[in-house]
Amino acid sequence: MRGAFWALCSVLLVSAAQLLLRYAMLALPPVGDAWAFITAIRHASSGTVPLMLGLMGYAASMGCWYLALHRMALSKAYALLSLSYILVWGAALLLPGWEDRFSWQGLVGVGAIILGVLMIFRPARRQRNGQAPR
Repeated sequence: MRGAFWALCSVLLVSAAQLLLRYAMLALPPVGDAWAFITAIRHASSGTVPLMLGLMGYAASMGCWYLALHRMALSKAYALLSLSYILVWGAALLLPGWEDRFSWQGLVGVGAIILGVLMIFRPARRQRNGQAPR
């Protein structure tokens, strides 16, 4: 159970980090214009703090991921990590000014992720009378 806790912490941190980095990239000049980008970072423009918080969130997420992998199987931990896609998709739809639009295709994809996670975490059937599980 402790492994799932750390995996879910990693999911929350990486989701928040992705959203912060998206916000930072909208606020900062394009990275292709390296001089303007570096100048904006050096002068602590409005996107600098979200950029730094997003990068720190990724680092903290990797620490939680490390702890999760020590306590649970990779197949189960990775399934939980896919929940980040759902959180980011939902936040991108709900946050104002991001102009992401709802699509039924996206909703079907989210449903497939949820179904996959449920299938992976479905409890194994118990054996009866020495018979193999079906």
